[in-house]
Amino acid sequence: MVQQEIVVINAQTRDDSLKGKREVRRLRKQDKIPAVIYGKGRDSINLALSMSEFVKKYKSGFLSGHLIKVNIDGKDEYALMRDIQRHVVKDTVQHVDFQFVDTEKEIKVDVPLHFINESKCPGIKLGGALNILHRTITVRCFPQDIPEFIEVDLSGKMIGQSIHAGEMKLPENIKLELKEDDTTILAISSTDTDDTDSSKKEATQQP
Repeated sequence: MVQQEIVVINAQTRDDSLKGKREVRRLRKQDKIPAVIYGKGRDSINLALSMSEFVKKYKSGFLSGHLIKVNIDGKDEYALMRDIQRHVVKDTVQHVDFQFVDTEKEIKVDVPLHFINESKCPGIKLGGALNILHRTITVRCFPQDIPEFIEVDLSGKMIGQSIHAGEMKLPENIKLELKEDDTTILAISSTDTDDTDSSKKEATQQP
């Protein structure tokens, strides 16, 4: 597991009375994106973000599921990105939603899973197929402890075996937010259908 770095996004407050497509066009001419930050029992704040800065960090994968320090007119606020709206044709960013977070309270967040040691997995070496059922996992932790990713070790896994959420190694400050620890993350399955079909035929031919 690698603990993520806190990402900084600069923002300015914008006039609450300016809304709709006209406001979006006005901001885009200024290389800006409309955004909002809300939650934690606080009034929402309408924001304007730098288009070039936001898109660069978003494409680098540094925003989704990461703790963000939003600098609003010189004042820092901690947040998570909760939604991003894109143009259906041009795929440009149209609007961004942030949620305030309290660094002294635990939150739920989805963390990517990285699957390692595939070369040390006997099941795959013998021709088995890696069936990944979950590529992210929901955890509960303090915002500053959100991991960049969690590793799932494939070492020693044979065909027919699987890895469950409860088997993953997590640090003490990270807790799984799942109803059941036996949620299957992945399975190594056989791709040899010929053997399976032959076994079925032999079974039916036995007296």
